[in-house]
Amino acid sequence: MQFTDQEISAINKVVTSFAPNTELAVAKFVEGECQYYGTRCGVRGAEPVENHCSVFEIGSLTKLMTSSVLAQMVSEGKLTLDEAINSQLDIPIRDNRSISYGALATHTSGLPRLPPGLLWQALFKRKHNPYEAYLRDDLLHHLAHTITLGSQNKVNYSNLGAGLLGYVLSELEGRNYAQLLQNRLFKPLNMRYSFTNWRDVAGELVIGIGKNGEPTNNWDLGVLQGAGAVLSCVKDLAQYAKVQFAQAEPWVTLQQQILVEKRLEKVALGWFVLGSKEQGDLLYFHDGGTGGYSSVMLLDMDSQSGYIILSNISGLHKLKGQKVTKLGFELMRSLKGF
Repeated sequence: MQFTDQEISAINKVVTSFAPNTELAVAKFVEGECQYYGTRCGVRGAEPVENHCSVFEIGSLTKLMTSSVLAQMVSEGKLTLDEAINSQLDIPIRDNRSISYGALATHTSGLPRLPPGLLWQALFKRKHNPYEAYLRDDLLHHLAHTITLGSQNKVNYSNLGAGLLGYVLSELEGRNYAQLLQNRLFKPLNMRYSFTNWRDVAGELVIGIGKNGEPTNNWDLGVLQGAGAVLSCVKDLAQYAKVQFAQAEPWVTLQQQILVEKRLEKVALGWFVLGSKEQGDLLYFHDGGTGGYSSVMLLDMDSQSGYIILSNISGLHKLKGQKVTKLGFELMRSLKGF
């Protein structure tokens, strides 16, 4: 159950390949039991650190939580996955198209990855906080006038779609996104160190590190909070994982149901699903990255095993931005023996 020397070596190898003060916080599950390991890159190499309650931006792991809220509301009979979101908007979607709640959570809405012009903002004008100025009026204007929906028969990963889902669920509930998660996930699951705004963080907020080793700004997600606004710690995310393992709540069962299966792609509500049930290697997966952080969650629901890794490694590294995800899969292969 403890971290093996092989696991610690793999984790330390990653952390020391980055700038000083880079941290990794890791949660490991075996048969539902959890252990933590933390490490920081110091002047003498990797140094152990107690950081399981330290707060990091988790990036797109937020999408799992947005989908959890959707699954809860469906289980409560407040909406259906096939129901169109259009009634929650003040405008018609361009070309009178409709988008369902389920399509937003499974990336089959036809929406592009990013809103119009946001990539330019990210590269040039607002590269340190690209989503900050993208607000409700921008979202509604783009949906009504400038966005052309693509095919709804294939998976097209969309931050815009996940952010829109968070927005319409908040509108339906009559709460803002922060209140939505506090009431439906953070408080019920005792996630004391989870937040949707870095200014509200209580406890230690680990400073993000940019791709050149410099401290970074924390991100504000504007109206697209549902795509990536959450900050959390591995201890809190372990609470979330244990609920997923237990599968005791109807919404959890719904969230894990594979709804889209096209060739090698399997998608549940928020989750990407790898492997096959028949071979006993079904793996639920998501990762995330922001300007100063990277994260990954890999869970085998049947054996209640897996890993959660949070870091202050920039997700914008051209060559190294996927190291945290790769580490997660390396650890998982070692744990499962394949």
